[in-house]
Amino acid sequence: MEPDTSAYQAFKLLLAEYLPVSRDVLHVLIGLGFMLAALTAARGRPAFRPLLIAAIGALLLGCAMELLDRRDDLRMLGRWRWRESLADVLRTAAIPALAAAAAALNRLRRR
Repeated sequence: MEPDTSAYQAFKLLLAEYLPVSRDVLHVLIGLGFMLAALTAARGRPAFRPLLIAAIGALLLGCAMELLDRRDDLRMLGRWRWRESLADVLRTAAIPALAAAAAALNRLRRR
């Protein structure tokens, strides 16, 4: 680890060391965690409000993580890798939201 690595980047490196998934998959899993929490809050019923709240939470978390990455990119690289940040936010929020919406629609269709 480089001496000027931020605490946030050090934490991400620690996670990568102990979790057998790629960084991209980790973003999806974080977002899915929000979606599962929303479904739990809705007691297993497909409800729009908990899914929307979870999707917004996942989006805000993804943005917060990427703001920290932006800070570190600017400090270490001298530029922001915004395309990578945008992709990470989409992985954290959009993919899990689509998966939860598809599961909710599937459940509604089976009734």
